Amino acid sequence: MPRIIQYAERYAEEDFRREVQTQQGRRGLMSQQSLADASGIPRPTLRKRLLQPDGITVAELRKMVTAVSPDPLVVLTLIGYSKQDIRALTKRLREGSA
Repeated sequence: MPRIIQYAERYAEEDFRREVQTQQGRRGLMSQQSLADASGIPRPTLRKRLLQPDGITVAELRKMVTAVSPDPLVVLTLIGYSKQDIRALTKRLREGSA
């Protein structure tokens, strides 16, 4: 099913949840409790943040990145960057490292 612009925020949240779950599996953190222990976020708070990622704080996001290392593109999309912004950033990074 094609994605439409009106649901971009919902898609970003779904992608974030899916990415966290994928990385949990890769790191053997098969439950929310094990993810909570690894990230240092209380389990009830973690559950709430996974259900509603728009309420995640920077400190909580840092802890999750440390624990499961989600794809940066998914995180950037979640916090509101458009695909054009991400492409421009990627292009600048490539030019700067060349």
